[in-house]
Amino acid sequence: MTHDSDRLLHLAQRTVDERADLQAKVTIRNYTCFGRCDDGPNTFVLQLEPGEDPHRDPDFGALETQRGFYPGMDETKILRVLDRHCGADQVVEELVEPY
Repeated sequence: MTHDSDRLLHLAQRTVDERADLQAKVTIRNYTCFGRCDDGPNTFVLQLEPGEDPHRDPDFGALETQRGFYPGMDETKILRVLDRHCGADQVVEELVEPY
């Protein structure tokens, strides 16, 4: 792991575990830097189709069509993304970038 991403991964999982509203809709996965390791740590919020397995590797075509790539994450940013994008279904415009 790079850019202290393991600490942010644990923060994200702990936050989901503590919030019932997120537990029902968020699965935290440790994946890759999405080809932009120098920008990391990176987060991608991927909306799944009903019945889609959250543990399956993502379809990279979906990554290109969904607005959910967040580079350069820190504790404050990850909590904002969890609260707004995951919790309220609102992309965090000031943090999101095209994949």
